[in-house]
Amino acid sequence: MTASKRAQILMEPDDFRRLEEIARRKNASVAELIRIAIRERYFGAGAGNGAAVEAICSMNFPTGSWSELDVEVSEAHGDALP
Repeated sequence: MTASKRAQILMEPDDFRRLEEIARRKNASVAELIRIAIRERYFGAGAGNGAAVEAICSMNFPTGSWSELDVEVSEAHGDALP
């Protein structure tokens, strides 16, 4: 295994504080969060989509049957769906 390389970054204090909070909750270091983010964003399958998928999954969208949603949309827009 090759030796790791060192990188230094400068961050806004608020951004770093937020990363520290996330790292504490995940029981990880800030450096590990950054390494994971880089891997996901630039090297992973669907690179760049991880955060978007997490955000969408955390949203509280209404659910229901197709017929219930059809009625709701029709009432909201004053028309019927085909």
